[in-house]
Amino acid sequence: MSQSHLNVSPVAASTTTKSPDKKKTELSFSFTSSADNVNLNILILLHGLGDTQEPYKKLGINLKLPQTATMAVQAPEPVPYMDDGYQWFPSFDLLTGEMLTPADPNRIKGLTRTRALLSKLIQHLIHDCHYQPSNIFFFGFSQGGTVALDQVLFGNQKNLGGVVSISGYLLEEQTHEKITGDKFKGNILVTQGDNDRTIGDKRAAEKKLEIIKKYCDASAKVSHFFVPGKDHSMPKSQLEWRAIHTFFSINLSRRNIELENMSEVYLVSK
Repeated sequence: MSQSHLNVSPVAASTTTKSPDKKKTELSFSFTSSADNVNLNILILLHGLGDTQEPYKKLGINLKLPQTATMAVQAPEPVPYMDDGYQWFPSFDLLTGEMLTPADPNRIKGLTRTRALLSKLIQHLIHDCHYQPSNIFFFGFSQGGTVALDQVLFGNQKNLGGVVSISGYLLEEQTHEKITGDKFKGNILVTQGDNDRTIGDKRAAEKKLEIIKKYCDASAKVSHFFVPGKDHSMPKSQLEWRAIHTFFSINLSRRNIELENMSEVYLVSK
C-alpha cells in the first residue's frame, strides 16, 4: 500500500512592492506611500492643462485610500508662455494663442508621445516595483483624464485596474483609432457637471462616453456620474466625492494583514 506524503510549509506573505525609481522614467513624479504602509495598490494622479503635480500630490495624501500608494505625475511639456504650467499634449497655436482643434495633427502626436512615456512608467511599476497590473489605477482631471483613458484603452498594458476621469474624455480625433490586442476589461468612472460648457450638455457627454465604451470589452464596467450645477472643475461637493470613494472602495484590492501575520497559518499540499 503506497504512502502519501504531505508537504507542510508556512504561507508566504504577498510580494512586497517597492518605491518607484525616478531614474527609470522621463516623467517627473511625486510618490507617497500609503498611510498604513501597505502599498498593495497604486493610484496615479494626472493633472489638467496648465497645472503641475504638486496639488495632486496633496490630493493623493488627502484621499487616504487604504493600502494604496499615490503617484502624482507631471505632464512632460511646459505650456508655452505660461510660468510653471504643463500640458500632456500640445493645446495652443503658437502663432495665434488659440486652442488647437481636432484637425491639428499635433494633438494626437503629442498624446501618442505621452502614451509611450506613461507605458514605460507602468512597466517599471509592474516589473521593478512588483505592482500587479490590476492594482494600478488612474485619477485624472480634464486633459489628465483624457490621458488616463488613452493609457488603459490604447496603451500596451490592457489589464490595469481602472480610471476615475473628472471632466475628461477621449479626443475627438480618436473616434476611429484602432486597438491592438485585447480590449480593456477594467472599471471606468467619468464624472462631470451638468453645467460644463467645455464638454457640452448631457447629450454631448453621453455621446463621448459611448466612444469610450466602444473601445472597452463587454465585461468592462463604465459608468457616468453627473453633478448638478457643476462647471468644468475638480470635485468640490460631497456628492461627487462620495461617488469617487465608492468606486475605489469597490475596486481597490485589500490584503488581510492580520491573517498573513499569523504564524500558525500553513499551506498543506501533497
